[in-house]
Amino acid sequence: MASEMRRLPAAIGIALALLAPLAARAANAGKGKESLVPAAVAFVHTLAKGDYKAAETDFTRQMKRAAPPDALGRVWKRLLNQVGPFQDTGRTRTVAQGGYETVVVKADFKSRALGIAVTFDADHRIAGMHFVPPP
Repeated sequence: MASEMRRLPAAIGIALALLAPLAARAANAGKGKESLVPAAVAFVHTLAKGDYKAAETDFTRQMKRAAPPDALGRVWKRLLNQVGPFQDTGRTRTVAQGGYETVVVKADFKSRALGIAVTFDADHRIAGMHFVPPP
């Protein structure tokens, strides 16, 4: 019995280590889809401010490799050269597909509006971004 009592703290530690990722996923799942819309809008506004380092804060590991801050800045600046200065955001539309949620944010620029599709994974991390017709 004494040896069983000595193993108990180790067993509890292992159980907690195994359950931690599940608890984190459950906490994110509790946020619901409605939390993704403000996150997508905030992401667009962060890009518009030119804070590309902050914009990548919620990126997945793969997205950070594909679009580091300097590359993200080049894409945004190229966009601004084509459509003019950013004005504001507007309507949104959410689409679920293949375990991902995409929030399309209407972004008004001086010469036209675009949709910026921000795709989130199951952990509510940004897994992709592309430009589409506005919602």
